[in-house]
Amino acid sequence: MLVKAREAAGQYSEILPNFFAQQITTRYQTENAKRGWDVHDVVTADVAYENGHESYKNIKVGNKAVSSAMEDIEGVRSTGEFSTMLQDLMYPGNGIVFRRNGTDNIHNRSTYVYRFEATREISRWRIESPSQLYYPAYRGNVWIDKETYRVLRIEQEGRNMPVMFPFDTVESSADYDWVRLGTPQQFLLPVEAEVLSCQRGTSLCDRNVIDFRNYHKFEGESSITFGDQKQ
Repeated sequence: MLVKAREAAGQYSEILPNFFAQQITTRYQTENAKRGWDVHDVVTADVAYENGHESYKNIKVGNKAVSSAMEDIEGVRSTGEFSTMLQDLMYPGNGIVFRRNGTDNIHNRSTYVYRFEATREISRWRIESPSQLYYPAYRGNVWIDKETYRVLRIEQEGRNMPVMFPFDTVESSADYDWVRLGTPQQFLLPVEAEVLSCQRGTSLCDRNVIDFRNYHKFEGESSITFGDQKQ
């Protein structure tokens, strides 16, 4: 199962056509998760996947357009859901240890669940704060479709974050489902993701809920030009 799942993941970026979508990130904050979450703001962007690479344009925080790159926006943010997260986890020989962890149903599909662990020495999960960069050890679960061997969900959490790092809790997840890009053929693409981080020694946490909508395939070798979109 894992060998076939790795083969399927390795072919993932090769079979994906060029496409674009709208990414909507609702950012929440709380000082007590049991009491609920308050919406901090909403970040929207047009994201293009072209020849294996992601790019972001028409970025807005609230309804205000910003000129900075997605990586430079203040606050908690996330990139890499289209292929990086999947490829890093399933790349053969990456040293990540997998163990069977039962079965489950997700998106009306029957799956095997695998528990995985990665040490800090092999970690490729990049966690940034305003002043620091760290690649933590991490563990989590991955859901693999029994029929197609495709990954349908990934959950992971950082482990043993250093004392001097500003976050003591970092978690992320991504859900994949079959999407039509304006053609009869369907492609497995991220439909939702979440990122959770909590500041060290406090109960202050940030949570991003990321939705991917309005997928469309585009053709040609020239770069795409985005038009204005409304929610």
